[in-house]
Amino acid sequence: MCGITGAYRLFSSQSVPGELVDRMCQQIVHRGPDDQGIFVSGSIGLGMRRLSIIDLATGSQPIFNEARTICTVFNGEIYNFQSLRSDLIHRGHKFATQGDTEVIVHLYEEYGIDFVEKLNGMFSIAVWDAPKKKLTIVRDRLGQKPLYYAQTRDGLYFGSELKCLTSCDSVPRELDHEAVFHFFTLGYIPHPWSIYKEVRQLPPAGRLVADGNAQTVTIDRYWQLEGEINSQRPREDASEELLHLIEDSVKLRMISDVPLGAFLSGGLDSSIIVAQMAQHSSSPVKTFHIDFAESDYSEKKYARAVADRFGTEHHELVVNPSAVAILDDLVEAFDEPFGDSSAVPTWYVSEMTRQHVTVALAGDGGDESFGGYERYLRILERTTLPGPIRALLGAGGKAVHRLLPRNAPGRRYFRSLGLDHHKHFIVGPYEFETREVLSREFLESIPSFSTYDAIGQGLETATHRDPLRPYTSFDLHYYLPDDINVKVDRMSMAHSLELRAPFLDYRIAEFAYSLPANWKIDANITKLLLKNIFGKRLPKEVTAQRKWGFALPMEHWLRKELRPALEEALADPVMGAAGIFCDKELRSLAEEHWSGTRDRTEILWRYLFFRRWWYKKMG
Repeated sequence: MCGITGAYRLFSSQSVPGELVDRMCQQIVHRGPDDQGIFVSGSIGLGMRRLSIIDLATGSQPIFNEARTICTVFNGEIYNFQSLRSDLIHRGHKFATQGDTEVIVHLYEEYGIDFVEKLNGMFSIAVWDAPKKKLTIVRDRLGQKPLYYAQTRDGLYFGSELKCLTSCDSVPRELDHEAVFHFFTLGYIPHPWSIYKEVRQLPPAGRLVADGNAQTVTIDRYWQLEGEINSQRPREDASEELLHLIEDSVKLRMISDVPLGAFLSGGLDSSIIVAQMAQHSSSPVKTFHIDFAESDYSEKKYARAVADRFGTEHHELVVNPSAVAILDDLVEAFDEPFGDSSAVPTWYVSEMTRQHVTVALAGDGGDESFGGYERYLRILERTTLPGPIRALLGAGGKAVHRLLPRNAPGRRYFRSLGLDHHKHFIVGPYEFETREVLSREFLESIPSFSTYDAIGQGLETATHRDPLRPYTSFDLHYYLPDDINVKVDRMSMAHSLELRAPFLDYRIAEFAYSLPANWKIDANITKLLLKNIFGKRLPKEVTAQRKWGFALPMEHWLRKELRPALEEALADPVMGAAGIFCDKELRSLAEEHWSGTRDRTEILWRYLFFRRWWYKKMG
């Protein structure tokens, strides 16, 4: 695990100075505190910061082929590198190291830019082909590892984090108004946008090729989830195949030359991972659980039940988290506005885990692939209503919305009844709220812009016989890489902790994508197939509980602990002068929240984060 960065001045005769690449590397020392490597040659410069996990002695980067004509820097892990290495040796390639990075240059020699299709892992990679003057940068299939880029007048700049690019004078920091709209609607910024207009995110499974000879930059996707639903195979055969895939995925992710453990929330997915680790570990698995003193709900007893069942070396920490105390740390780690408040507990559990191990496995990805969110239950209930009833509810909802006063309880709910179920799933009522809090001048700069129109139209045009697939597809394409994976990557890397997610093995994602909805969700039961497979191995109370996630008391904090910070933000004349927000509307929403009339947690936390980000990054 590490961070990568670089520059290719393919549109200029200027060389890339070594001090520029060094400066870009210095922005991401937290991602790789153990080592730094730089390669500069004329118009190309590559850099990396290393967190040593595998091949501690000879795994430094950049790595070259034997002729030193191919060079790579790489962030992440290639889990199938040992089998790839054996095949490449059989083909005549010579290896100088024992790690996974060197596999990349030899794969590139064999397959060119299609090398990435051979990899099973989480990664962002840059490969420089000197004879062809070609730079290729790629990102893993499900977007676990980040990669940003900016195409300027003189060339291409890229990095694992935004701060790599903003340290370059050639990359302007101009606010992207569309990204701001997305952020307040979704709580995250979807790819390919970033908060800066001239910087983009390379999409999951994205491949960018900068060709110095042709003077072109092209982007494509080398993989996507597709295929028909397979409801003909026996469920027992599917269960056996899935169990094998999960076992193999966990074993691959247990390969490490440094101490390794696991997050154990007490939920189903992390419990499955711990169960599989215990089966394949020669010593007790180190597990880590964090709980909150103020939380109305605790999963501590479930985590302890799993730890006892599998004899883990269990570590618990009960904290009184302070969002105020770490807000600046969060802003620095994310680099751009991020509205998922579960980043707060993820920060704390990463901090605790890093005190004991360098690598941890986690259960992320199970919900999106196997139908774990309760919103899937709600949307299926909505879509199964007869068309005339849905139309009647929609028309009635719009009529009531128009009649109610602006601050009347339930007004937003009635307005959302008028949305079709696709739009309701993606943006719900939040797009309306975004239009209320952003100023008229700001909205006029992006006339008629809509988050749903920008990223959600595929749900309408896609033809799916399976009622669940459009919604899990959206989550796998946007919510997972742009919210969940961003949160996990930035919070773990802020503490130099590598986090691995076995459920994000692309083979599991492809397999789950082929399963019919009624194998995943039935009546009010989510993740049905996983519960059937692991029900006898896990404590009964774990498989029987509903999904909770981190029970963070943000609603309460915004009325108590965070209220002074929010008061200060709302009264800020500088923020008001920026012309982004409708101050009167924001104040009204805050008053509703403080009085207990309405729960405005989402929009207020997003505003508080955005305002702090603005001062640190744009002020």
